[in-house]
Amino acid sequence: MLRQADDRPTIGPVSPPDLHCMTLNLRRQVPRPAGHPDAWEHRRDAVVALVASEQPTVLAVQEALRPQAVDLATGIGERWEAVLLGRDRHGDGEAVGVLVDPERCTVVERRSWALSRRPLRPGSRAWATAFPRHAVGVVLDDHATGRRFLALATHLDVASPWARLRSAQLLGRIVAESGLPAVVMADFNAAAGSAPWRALADAGVSDTWGRASRQETPEVGTYAAYREPRADRPRIDGVLATEDAVVSRVAVSTRRPGGVWPSDHLAVHAVLSFGAPA
Repeated sequence: MLRQADDRPTIGPVSPPDLHCMTLNLRRQVPRPAGHPDAWEHRRDAVVALVASEQPTVLAVQEALRPQAVDLATGIGERWEAVLLGRDRHGDGEAVGVLVDPERCTVVERRSWALSRRPLRPGSRAWATAFPRHAVGVVLDDHATGRRFLALATHLDVASPWARLRSAQLLGRIVAESGLPAVVMADFNAAAGSAPWRALADAGVSDTWGRASRQETPEVGTYAAYREPRADRPRIDGVLATEDAVVSRVAVSTRRPGGVWPSDHLAVHAVLSFGAPA
């Protein structure tokens, strides 16, 4: 059985200089019968319980519609500062973004980029995507180490391999131009080690899974679709970091708080540190 005990965090709180980075595709809210495993009303408390118990330093979310974002923020209280933005040109619609522990990090800059040939034009599309895709980033000051770093959240296109590759290349340029240590947390809609992941690795932003000193859980497919996770399925969600990150632990959460799967995706965790500034 791959599922973890529901009452024990996969990673839980960490101590400086470590940062707990977590990414979770919330699965957008769609009309479902009461009690359906995909119904947001059925999953909402499980999502809140998962996030509240894991206590990430930085949490990336994907597919967050406004009511879901409100429910999550209300459920977890004032513990995290939310920086979420929808994908259309007005910042509405399906959102990606980050929630930050303000006791550990201060948000000093907020940015967003369209994943297109015109990244500074919100809502723009390119590379055969059916919908706009975007990335949301925050520049953070770590109170514990004095280090400034960039945290990016994104969700690559589900249908177009070309779009996934070009988007990953753009993300690599964004990180390089920032000149900062960075963590990229995403639903890649592509298996770990595939072209988008390699493009980011070529830009110096690589998967934390193989870099970790310890893997707390088996590597399983992260699109579990409310079923028991399988080791023969691909991990399409991940936490990537620049090469200056020291990665101590990684995990895929297979928890079901209250016996309920929080999402059709599984959360991915990485514990890493950037150290003190030079």
